[in-house]
Amino acid sequence: MDIDIELMLRTKSGDDGAFSELMRRHYKGVVNYIYRYTNLKENSEDLAQEVFLRIYRSRKQYRPEAKFSTWLYKIATNVSLTHVKKKNVDLSLDAMNDEGGEIGDPEIDIADDLIYRKEIKDVIFLAMESLPEREKVAIMLCKYEGLSYEEAARVLECTVGAVKSYVHRGRMKLIDKLKPYLPGGGEYGV
Repeated sequence: MDIDIELMLRTKSGDDGAFSELMRRHYKGVVNYIYRYTNLKENSEDLAQEVFLRIYRSRKQYRPEAKFSTWLYKIATNVSLTHVKKKNVDLSLDAMNDEGGEIGDPEIDIADDLIYRKEIKDVIFLAMESLPEREKVAIMLCKYEGLSYEEAARVLECTVGAVKSYVHRGRMKLIDKLKPYLPGGGEYGV
């Protein structure tokens, strides 16, 4: 039996130490996933705690029908989506300029690698954010979190074929949006 499922079943039976171990094993990954989803570092840990709080509150209803990580990322996706919608996060390029000046500020020394990486991260985030929700989540789950197409299909409650299609369409849209930032202007045989 998968160690995470075993830990969750022990949590369901009242073993709080097992729940602590689940948090230890997955907390950092959930924080990173939420950060990539929302691009809000200051809220990522709070939202990750909300994910684990929901898991703990739902422990009695847990059924090991799929991998624990599938259930975990479904909850993390829902928490992230709710937060983004509730806060109506302003994701415009102008807002990013107003908040920190990292993009488009003539005073930035492009040779400074850290600033350049921040700019590219923001551009990628904006491109990801412009994707339809299912394409964005499918790419994040399969490419960033390492879930299989089958696991992502369970999270998204759709078919494996649909997940593959979401990933492919999303990748094509991202390549198109990020062409100016790719070496050679994005001339890739994808």
